[in-house]
Amino acid sequence: MRNLELEEMKNPTAFRKIAYGTWDKVKDPSVYGMILIDMSKANAYMAEYQKRTGNRITPSHLVGRAAALCLKKRPEINSIIRCNKIYLRKKISLFFQVNVPGRKSLKNTGDEEVSLANVSGCVLHDAGELSVGQLQKAMSAKIDKIREGTDKEFAKNMNVFKFLPWWASSYYLDFASWLIYGLNLDLSFLGIPKDPFGSIMITNVGSLGIEYAWAPLCPYTRVPLLLSVGAIHDQALVVDGQVVARPVMPVCITFDHRLMDGIHASQLSKEFKTCFNDPEKYFGFE
Repeated sequence: MRNLELEEMKNPTAFRKIAYGTWDKVKDPSVYGMILIDMSKANAYMAEYQKRTGNRITPSHLVGRAAALCLKKRPEINSIIRCNKIYLRKKISLFFQVNVPGRKSLKNTGDEEVSLANVSGCVLHDAGELSVGQLQKAMSAKIDKIREGTDKEFAKNMNVFKFLPWWASSYYLDFASWLIYGLNLDLSFLGIPKDPFGSIMITNVGSLGIEYAWAPLCPYTRVPLLLSVGAIHDQALVVDGQVVARPVMPVCITFDHRLMDGIHASQLSKEFKTCFNDPEKYFGFE
């Protein structure tokens, strides 16, 4: 008699195979932390930005800009491990994870937008030189292409996993990582973009209504720092000795202990909060 009655998943998404190929081992050098951002001034800034420019910016754009500014001040964090050595990046690249809702079909009657949902990402290179407005425009253009299915680069990479056996996922991902980052080869002629994962990963789980979530490090990406942006919610804070309700945004942090220590995390946290305490100064209205 069987211990469990099981049924094999039919037609898994490409991302499910990528996930399977990524975490075949539990052990990793992850350290987890969290900072709480008082969004009182940032909320007012975002409203004023839209009023002045006509463009809507979100917490993801602010987090991306703040992260870029922090990496410029702490360049030792903007690094990568290859050949058992640490290499500093010359430029800052931001990777934003993108949720791609499943497409409805005539054959399926359930909630395909969830059950068939996929995950992708867009990379903004030279992000250290981008203003909030430039970051928002570049990010929106790339995300629209991915969700509309017109991003040929994204489609080409995802199609590989449609035909790749489950057992081969980890080998493919590790081999590609070795070629791209280990040997530092440009494989764009094969449809694999340059530096596909960037310096830092940012995922906005708050857009899904989630307040707290810590994202895992992905070994083949060689990215040492992940920021998971939670949903803004009211929370009691002590301000000038008084307990008051303020809109708070949690930012859950996962970092590679091989490249960052507590002192790095502490300084990063202080710099990050400073940006949100004076958004007009650090984000501007360009």
